[in-house]
Amino acid sequence: MNDASSPAAGPDGPGLPRLLLGVCGSGNILALPQYLLALRTGPAAAVRVVMTRTAAALMPASTVRLVCEDVYVDGADELDPGHVALAAWADRVVLLPATANMLGQAAHGLASGLLSSTLLAHESPVLFFPSMNLRMWERPAVRRNVALLRADGHVVVEPVPVDAWQLSTRDVRKNLGLPAPATVAAMVGEFCRPPGPRPAPPAG
Repeated sequence: MNDASSPAAGPDGPGLPRLLLGVCGSGNILALPQYLLALRTGPAAAVRVVMTRTAAALMPASTVRLVCEDVYVDGADELDPGHVALAAWADRVVLLPATANMLGQAAHGLASGLLSSTLLAHESPVLFFPSMNLRMWERPAVRRNVALLRADGHVVVEPVPVDAWQLSTRDVRKNLGLPAPATVAAMVGEFCRPPGPRPAPPAG
């Protein structure tokens, strides 16, 4: 079993995890290379990417491979190792960006494609960075799915306003997206960090 508290030692040093990055089709995907660079130079020893078909339509896998060699696209890559092998390879799985559709699939254990099947086969908690319109994020169905994921032990990060200066307007057209790459890398690093030793019980 892939123990969530004990990342395997990677080639770049002990304790550095193998990171699987799941990418869904969202406007935030345009900044994906920046996030990949931040993750590759930060908390991960090795990174693989799994893209949904919608994500690959917005940003071709060939572009992503300029930053990360191991990129697989749902249903479009005959060389992908399969969802079980990907789930077993990964010490940690992070979804960035995560759409409302993928949050729903993960919350209800659906396996309609390579990425959702990998999530279902992975045995450790998953870190989700949602990205969607504010109105979608606040819908009861999405809130229920987020609550289910958190109850199952996963981590769902609150998305941040893309238009931060409009924060006080509550504009329903406003999109919610990802924190800055450096912030994401720090959050992933914390997610990957094994828990410290438990304090010794008091004497007597």
